[in-house]
Amino acid sequence: MKTREERIREDRIRADRKSAVRILTVIMIGVFVLVGMRSYAAIIQHENNVLMEQNEYIQAEIDSLSSQITEETKVTRIEEVATQQYGMVYPTADNCVVLIAGEVAANNLASVIRSEAYN
Repeated sequence: MKTREERIREDRIRADRKSAVRILTVIMIGVFVLVGMRSYAAIIQHENNVLMEQNEYIQAEIDSLSSQITEETKVTRIEEVATQQYGMVYPTADNCVVLIAGEVAANNLASVIRSEAYN
């Protein structure tokens, strides 16, 4: 038979072992949580890099479209398209119609606008 001191010592050893197992379990859970957080951070960083690349591509496309808009809205380009593709011509006194009888067009409005656009 075991003495009381031996039983107390065995109980303390068992309690110490249980405490050690609990501490190791908590440490292992903490390590798994840290590894999981690290992998999640890596996934988010990868997604961020992909979005930044897409943003650069879209910004380059926006810049290209802005320069095309600037080129296409110049007066000379509009005049070129109007005259070559649509056959438009500048009005002259011969092809203008005066709506009020007896009124004479002192200045040709189209000529005034054209001269102001190019000066």
